[in-house]
Amino acid sequence: MPRPRLFLPLLLSVLLMVGCTTPPQVDVAAEVQAIRELDRQWQAAVDAKDVEATISFYAPDAVKMEPNAPTIVGIDRFREAFEAWLPLPNVSNQFAPDLIEVAASGDMAWDRGTYHFVMETPDGPIEDVGKYLMVWKKISGEWKVIAECGNSDLPAGQE
Repeated sequence: MPRPRLFLPLLLSVLLMVGCTTPPQVDVAAEVQAIRELDRQWQAAVDAKDVEATISFYAPDAVKMEPNAPTIVGIDRFREAFEAWLPLPNVSNQFAPDLIEVAASGDMAWDRGTYHFVMETPDGPIEDVGKYLMVWKKISGEWKVIAECGNSDLPAGQE
């Protein structure tokens, strides 16, 4: 039978060691660069009009909210949305991050930037400029967008 006097100091030592461990340090600057590179790859997928590559940056249950449109939820709805306009001729959607912030924990981030969208239609060209906000989450070691919202800089009715 163990002696209580010996067991108690051992237990306290183990608890102190566990309580004093520090979480692993996150290289926030490296994570910002990783997301910046993902933005670059994402833009290349959009430029190539590659729907599957474009949606690969979203989490399976991602949400997208844009003006004058229903909320898109889930990768299947993202696929449908991108299939509707991305392959069209004379479509361009350029975006660029202005600021990327990564949480100290290294598992969440947000990306704020601007976009410029142009599309030819039978009624003439449609052009829009505006800003976006994306929320990134590290899922199984990979950064994925879990939420995206964009809105136009143009006056209402002109977007």
